[in-house]
Amino acid sequence: MLQKRTFNSPQPKPAPMVSSSATVYCPICTHTVQAEVLSRGRQVWVRPGQKCPRCSASLAPGKVLSLNQAA
Repeated sequence: MLQKRTFNSPQPKPAPMVSSSATVYCPICTHTVQAEVLSRGRQVWVRPGQKCPRCSASLAPGKVLSLNQAA
C-alpha cells in the first residue's frame, strides 16, 4: 500500500509596513514636494489623504521619486 507524501512549506511572512518621508511628484502643479509614504517590501505608495502644499491637490496619484532609507 502506497502512502501519499505531503509537504507543508511554511508561508512567508509579509514584510512590515514602514512609514517614511520621501520626494513625491505632484501631477497637477508639476512640482516635487515632500510627503509621507508607506512601503512594504519593494512597493512604495503615498499615504492616502495627503494634499500638495503648493496647489492643494491630492497626492494619491503622484509618483514617488526618491525614498531615502537605510538598507
